[in-house]
Amino acid sequence: MSDLPRRRFFGSAIAAATAAAGWPAVLTTQAHAATPARAGAPTLKPRKLPFPPNDNLGSYEPAISADANTIYFARFANVGDKRVKGPTDLFVTRRIRQEGEWPGKPGDWSPAERLSDAVNSDSIDQEPWLTPDGKSLYFMSRRAGNRNAIFVTQLQPNGQWGQAHLVAGGNINTDYPAHCFMPFNMPGQPNAMIFVSIRPRAPGLPATEGLYTTRMVNGEWQPVQRYESQLLDSIGLKCRFNAVTRDGMTLGVVSVHDFGKFHTMMFVHYDPKSKEWKGPIVEAPFNDWNIDGACPTFTADGEKMIWSAGYDHGPGVVSGGSTGAGDLLDLFWLPTSEVVAYYKAKASLEG
Repeated sequence: MSDLPRRRFFGSAIAAATAAAGWPAVLTTQAHAATPARAGAPTLKPRKLPFPPNDNLGSYEPAISADANTIYFARFANVGDKRVKGPTDLFVTRRIRQEGEWPGKPGDWSPAERLSDAVNSDSIDQEPWLTPDGKSLYFMSRRAGNRNAIFVTQLQPNGQWGQAHLVAGGNINTDYPAHCFMPFNMPGQPNAMIFVSIRPRAPGLPATEGLYTTRMVNGEWQPVQRYESQLLDSIGLKCRFNAVTRDGMTLGVVSVHDFGKFHTMMFVHYDPKSKEWKGPIVEAPFNDWNIDGACPTFTADGEKMIWSAGYDHGPGVVSGGSTGAGDLLDLFWLPTSEVVAYYKAKASLEG
């Protein structure tokens, strides 16, 4: 991993940057300052998946099956895979030799396979998430009115994915963008989904960035609700939010854009007594503010965190520009217990 200068954003600096980038003016609190590690704090070093699924054609924002042996991801056209028809398409790789410790060794995974045109389009298709039963694949696409919207495809009896369509109901898809549709399973609460959208808080108000939740009841998505959290609202330029409960803690992973450019990760935690998200906000130690590396997902049991990053390639193309181009990124993972232990140590939390 290259050791490049990092830029941190505080108070007025983030306001100026968001204004220049055209993002919603959300101020970032001073809690974003790096929290000093106490003595003996564990290290946290990303583990790289073998070749394949990593190759010289890139993998972006992966989704992983419940058994951790199937990975869906997006691939940028500009990196060089001639099979990609839009700016990004969805691909899949499978662990074909499952002996030994996960994730295995080179050759244990199949080469990347592009999903059919029933799923992919000539527009941006990315941000997959696979349901634990493996029967539904949700993703973000820009094929509907040139805005980010949530689509879904269902697994057919023949083992192929069916025709993708807009997620209906719940006011999930509107005239405003929506993306990063992720599980939001909190202790003592019904399972739900959370996503990022820029829409008005109420009729007549300007559109602002926020987190929204919904859950399925009797096969229907319920009306979305804006998720209120003073801490999460204070973190500007959110592009994804993940929550996972492991080792007695509910950890939140906030993926952010560095001034609307490169992706990085922040960690927070949930206090079940106050039912609030709390800091300190701790940076992932492998963040590099000149290199993409964030937007993780977790296995259904919460044991593994997987994400894509360009750590081994250095600064590159900013992901998600007007052309939909992106950098050459690889797949990395960590045991969730190590991430939780790191956060507890950095935040000086016991237990």
